[in-house]
Amino acid sequence: MADSDQVFVVLEGGLEVAAGRVAEVLGLELVGDLRDKTGELQYKGRARSFDGVVGVYVGLNEYLPDAGETQAMDRYPVVVDVQSRVRKDAQAEEARLAFEVLTDALADVPALLSHNVEFLVAAYLPGRGAHTFEADITLDEPDRPTWEPWVVT
Repeated sequence: MADSDQVFVVLEGGLEVAAGRVAEVLGLELVGDLRDKTGELQYKGRARSFDGVVGVYVGLNEYLPDAGETQAMDRYPVVVDVQSRVRKDAQAEEARLAFEVLTDALADVPALLSHNVEFLVAAYLPGRGAHTFEADITLDEPDRPTWEPWVVT
């Protein structure tokens, strides 16, 4: 699996409204409507950690846990996928910076930062602030005692 970095957010109003808020906060330009192919809206914006452009795909969270299990992102309806194809080494940092900008600007919106839709990097809850997790904490049920205090459940 290629490296991927996502910010899951609790934004209401459907994909267009949520994507519009994300785009406004992150200063993104709409470059494509991929809803008929991937279910996402495609954006681009200036990178924050290097001189260049990053791609951002905003879609509905369609990641489903195995039957009878819970995942940290289950109640986060929108996923923001941050991609840096020319500077793959900077992608995780770009996602972290996007997470910080989003949580600063949308202080009433819970958010999660994940790597490869496998590891939980950070979480933000209104009124509690942000929390960074130790390495290798998964989004899955076995690590629930660690992430549950920081996640909308």
